[in-house]
Amino acid sequence: MYLKTISLTNFRQFSVKEDETPGITVQFSPKFNVIVGENDSGKTAIIDAIRYLLGSISNDFEKIKQEDFFCYAKDKYTDNFYIEGTFTSLSDKEAGLFLEWLSFDENGDYELRVSLKVERKRNDNGQEYIDQRIQAGEKNFEFRLSSKARDLLKTTYLKPLRDADTELKPGIRSRLAQILKVHPAFKKESSETNHSLEQIMQEANDKVEGFFKEDYVEDHSLVSDIESLLSDFYDNKDQNKAKTNFSVSSTDLSSILRKLSINTEDVNLGLGNMNLLFIATELLLLNDYVESSELVGPHITLIEEIEAHLHTQAQIRLIKYLEEELESNSQRAGQFILTSHSTNLVSSIDPKNIIFIQGNVAYPMRREFSELEDNDFEFLERFLDATKSNLFFAKGVIFVEGDSEMLLIPALANFIGYPLHKYGISLVNVRGTSFERYIKLFSRSTLWKESMKLPSITTPIAIITDIDVKPWVYYEQEEKNKAIYSILNEEELDELLTICNISREKIIEENIGNEYSTLKKLANDFKFEISSQNTDYLEKIAKKEITPEYINACSRDKFRQIEDKYEKYDANLKLCIAPQWTLEYCLALSSLAPILLEAVQEIRYKKPYEGKQYEVFQSLMSEFDKGTLETEKIAYEIFKPINNKLVSKAEVAQTLAVKLNNLTKEEVKHMEWKEKINCDENLKYLINAIKHTSSIIGSESNEDE
Repeated sequence: MYLKTISLTNFRQFSVKEDETPGITVQFSPKFNVIVGENDSGKTAIIDAIRYLLGSISNDFEKIKQEDFFCYAKDKYTDNFYIEGTFTSLSDKEAGLFLEWLSFDENGDYELRVSLKVERKRNDNGQEYIDQRIQAGEKNFEFRLSSKARDLLKTTYLKPLRDADTELKPGIRSRLAQILKVHPAFKKESSETNHSLEQIMQEANDKVEGFFKEDYVEDHSLVSDIESLLSDFYDNKDQNKAKTNFSVSSTDLSSILRKLSINTEDVNLGLGNMNLLFIATELLLLNDYVESSELVGPHITLIEEIEAHLHTQAQIRLIKYLEEELESNSQRAGQFILTSHSTNLVSSIDPKNIIFIQGNVAYPMRREFSELEDNDFEFLERFLDATKSNLFFAKGVIFVEGDSEMLLIPALANFIGYPLHKYGISLVNVRGTSFERYIKLFSRSTLWKESMKLPSITTPIAIITDIDVKPWVYYEQEEKNKAIYSILNEEELDELLTICNISREKIIEENIGNEYSTLKKLANDFKFEISSQNTDYLEKIAKKEITPEYINACSRDKFRQIEDKYEKYDANLKLCIAPQWTLEYCLALSSLAPILLEAVQEIRYKKPYEGKQYEVFQSLMSEFDKGTLETEKIAYEIFKPINNKLVSKAEVAQTLAVKLNNLTKEEVKHMEWKEKINCDENLKYLINAIKHTSSIIGSESNEDE
């Protein structure tokens, strides 16, 4: 059995919804769950709710506090809160143990509902007290859950910011003693028999007592000397109180365990290594010593901030151990529910195990609740690195194609007054155009929308992408062949399939819109055969005469293809498509062209402002002062070294970013350039992306590109 859902009503930040449903309901996977989200999203509240409802194996005492009740106004709290958990996949043995509280789900399978209702009341003397009731059973027919049944549901809990050194030390509150006490190695066969450790300790005590009773000189032992002194302190009637002996420990098992400590053979362990030792000790509570077929109950392990005190590689090794242990051994009993703030840790696990908390809604990432498919999970597990996984902790996300955008966008955002770090925006470089898989993370499935009736993820997302259609000036300036081969849209693809008599499955559709110099190259990429019978027909479909009108049509088709591709997803998405060719070409057309020209010049030449290359630079720079009508030709001249790979795109973007940051520091120039940039049609798509993800709603960010 496992905890399928937990619902919280009026518990901490989770109140009750307008339709009287719980403030939050979390759907868990049977094995492994990692709850992520920004600070104060409610991760700890969910973990604590499970502990309050089910208790812990170590019997930690949890006192209900005023702060556990929902605060609806300053210093005003509700008088009650309600927590409900639902267990499913009960075995026949488990069903028998919980028989009197069982109900059935919509599929007729066993289900166990457990609830905790907490109310603040006053007694007859006017004193406030907390009334707690743990019940189980079908809705409106619950009754008290027995202590025996409750014991089967108890969790193993590892608190955040663990003080491992203190927890593992001996003492009356020893955590180690609590852990060992419930381990079967310390269970007695009956109350009348001594545990073998008690027998060992009794033998040790007898030997120690014998040592201190031995005479170290004639008629003198340590015990007799102490008794002789004590006898003078008591009157004749209390002489029996002077009798003493030495012992190592009380011989009852609890006393023995409280005096134990644990450490590795290595000395001077740091906090991180002590933390690993503590976690390993806590995992003794997972009952690995019992055959899974004999286990009953969910065996839930709760771990808050598993990354606490651990460096990156230790985090990854620990989380992969836990994840792989559960995934590789399907017979292993137990369910893990963890919280984390670590992007390194989140990036190393299977995305289907993530539960994303936002706006008092828990969004499971597994397939039935998201648009992700099996191959998407495989892709994301490979490519969702620590840099990209910060999208789960962001207030807004901008996806970009490459390094140029990664370097330039933060500087541009800072320049126009929306610094990404202040608005909690994550910039994610997908190193290509594979945006769709990431957008699926933020899109909900039909099952979610129809059965859960909860809002979709509201994180504002923007995609910044190039249109990748070469402008007419390129063909003019380069005197390129004025004909190319291309399949531009679905209609042309359908014609191609009919002519070649092949199925769509055999075609690589991602090549739609690509340009080829020959029909043969197009056929190789699309994976179809050219024959004497179909060549003329294919030429009519695929051959394109390059004209300004054709380029405009291509641009419109490309815009529509990109929009159609993402229209089906319900993410809070804004598509920000370069109006011309690429990012760098748009910059060359924009008011930033003079600064871009400087950046290209400085990257391309060791002595950029000397000699012949400086004369060319001055000639181009002078065109900006003339207000020339040949803007596109000038833009292409600036962009040409980038397009021909004479300079690195990333280096140019970095230099341009530095220049923008320097301009930001000069108040007069900053205001002058800021006005130009905000009104620039060629930069509008970048500014819209920044404003959308900053949650700045206005006419500028909502206009159609």
